[in-house]
This record gives sequence, structure tokens and C-alpha cells, in this order.
Amino acid sequence: MNDMLLRTERLSKRYGQKHALQDVDIHVRKGDIYGLIGRNGAGKTTLMKIINRQVHQSAGQAWLNGAKLSEAASYSLRIGTLVEMPNLYPDADARENLTYKRIALGLPRSDNHADLLELVGLADAGRKKVKQYSLGMKQRLGIAMALLGDPDLLMLDEPINGMDPQGIADIRNMLVRLNREKGTTIIISSHILDELAKFASVYGIINEGRLIREVSRETLEIENQADISIVTDQAQEAAALILEKTGLPAHIDGDGRTLRITQGIDQHKVISRLLFDARIYTESFQVRHRTLEEYFMQLTGGGHGA
Repeated sequence: MNDMLLRTERLSKRYGQKHALQDVDIHVRKGDIYGLIGRNGAGKTTLMKIINRQVHQSAGQAWLNGAKLSEAASYSLRIGTLVEMPNLYPDADARENLTYKRIALGLPRSDNHADLLELVGLADAGRKKVKQYSLGMKQRLGIAMALLGDPDLLMLDEPINGMDPQGIADIRNMLVRLNREKGTTIIISSHILDELAKFASVYGIINEGRLIREVSRETLEIENQADISIVTDQAQEAAALILEKTGLPAHIDGDGRTLRITQGIDQHKVISRLLFDARIYTESFQVRHRTLEEYFMQLTGGGHGA
């Protein structure tokens, strides 16, 4: 348990008769990039706000580095956050906003503002006022502000909202670099699940206020194997061999050359070796995977996206 940075136990939040969160137990280890997945209104933002001490839970508890979270402000707990839109001064520039935030947090004077702006891709913004920023630029500045004080835990709620594909890639690369070079633990939510799938190491799936699954990237890759697709001019011979040796049926597509195996996907290495040893030439041999979005939709029963 000494590698556990953040955990919660039966964390709940009620607004009147409505449960925004119910009995949520999450486990975030040091060095994780924890992808928080759920539909709008599922409870992701509420969970982040409780951890950040912006909202107080109705029941349950949370621990950071083994210490129970109290009424202490998030910055004293070494948590940096961007939850919803950043609170910015529109008539100030990026450096001035960073200075105001540093003072508000009670952090010591720092000369790393230029480094932070470089990190988030705002080094060329100069003295441009924030009111002239695009939504994506405001998000970048919000991330820079969340990084003030070099936090151990960085929580980001929809940080790539409003960004173009290049901006999204830049933020992804920045977060991966922070995680690898500084060991920063990150909790991030995004409705762009294909993007989360590129760099998150663990996923927590929330549905209707409940955490229904925590799963590592490695486990998910195994579980998300959808089928084996084999293209060969010896399709009939290959299908018969696979059935004889493994008991797995192989469906042959209408082209007469493509085999699909939907059971026993974990035996793909055995099947590949069987075909090689039998001198059955394969034009292609692929293990196809479901997307993270397909997995989420299956787990939560479909409906509207995350």
C-alpha cells in the first residue's frame, strides 16, 4: 500500500434526494495516469471537487499519501487542479495570471513562470491579454496554473476541451513527459475516449454516481481483444487445422480468404505457430481490439457517450 497516493472509501455525495456519488472506492497509485470515464453527470467532476476540497462529501473518506483528507486547502496537500473552466483575469496576460494565482495560493515567489508557459505551449503568447485567448489557450493557461508549486497529484477535468488536433497532441505529450520525467501522478477526465486510450495507464469508469470498474491498461488490452483475422489462400485448410488442434471454430468470410476467430483470442500465438509449422502462408494475421469507447458502451449499457 505504500505506493498508494490516493484512495477513497465509500465516498458519497447527495444533493437532496439525488446521489451524485455513491460508495465510490478509487485507488490511484504513485505514477499513474488515471483516466476517469463517464457520461456527463455521472459524477466525475463531483469526485474531483471532493478530492480538491471544493465540495464536501456526504459520507465516506479519502486519503492522500496515507493521510486523511481534511478541510485543508488542496495546494497544502500538493494537489494541482483544473476542474471546469479556469478562473482567469481577462485583462491580464499569462504571466500576470500565474503571479496572481501563486499569491492566492500562498506559494513562494518563483521564476519558473516562463518554463510553465513553455511547457503548455504559451511561450509565444507574450503580453497578449487573456480576453483575446481562444478556449484552447485558456485551457493551456489553466493547466500551467495547476502546475504551480510542482504538485504530486494533478487533476484535470476535460483539459483538451476546445483544442484542435495539434493542441490535443501537444497536451498529451506534455502530460506524458510530466509523468515520466517528474513522476507526477495524473487524474484526467475526457469525453474523447480514443485520446485517453493513447496514454492513460489505469481507467476508472463511473456510471450514475457509482464506480463500476477500475482496470489497468494491460488488462483492458487483453479483455478488449475482439477477434483474430487471418487472410490466406489456404483458408479451408487453415480452418480445419485450427479446429482440430485447438477446438476453436474459424468462420470464413465471403471472399473465401479471410478467417475470423471470435473465441480463445488469447491463443493467437498458438494459432500463428500452428499455421507456420503447417506451412500455411498468411498474407495477414491480426488480433483486432475493441476501442475504449466500445468497451465503455458495453459496460454501461450503451446510450449517450462519455
